[in-house]
Amino acid sequence: MNDYRFSNNLSKVINDRLKEIRKSLKINQSEFASKIGLAQSSYSQIETGENSLTDQNIKLVCLIYDVNESWLRSGKGEMFNNKTKPKDEDEKRLLDMFRCLSPEMKEFVLKKIKECLRLDNSFGN
Repeated sequence: MNDYRFSNNLSKVINDRLKEIRKSLKINQSEFASKIGLAQSSYSQIETGENSLTDQNIKLVCLIYDVNESWLRSGKGEMFNNKTKPKDEDEKRLLDMFRCLSPEMKEFVLKKIKECLRLDNSFGN
C-alpha cells in the first residue's frame, strides 16, 4: 500500500512537469497529445493525474519535444536538452519542420542557413 502511494505521488509530480512542458511550449493539450500518439482525452487524464505516463510516453515526449528525461522524471537539470525554446510561432514551425527532415536533408538545410548567414554578414546586416 505504501509503495502504491509513493508511486502515485511520483506520477503526479511527473504529470505536473508534463503540463509545465506543454505550457512552456504554448500549445494546447490536443496538439501536444497528437504528436505523442494520444487522444486529447487520454492526455488530459494524464495531466490531471487520473492516469500515469508510460515509459513509452515519457520516451516519446523527450524525443519529440527535446525534453531532458532526467528533468521529467526527477526534476533535476534543465527542462529542455537544447536549453533554447522557440521564441515565436515562426521559430516553432521552423523547428517542427526541421525535426521531420531526414539526417541528409537536415545537413543540407544547415549548410544553406550558414551560407545565408555569411551573405547577410558580408553585406553588413
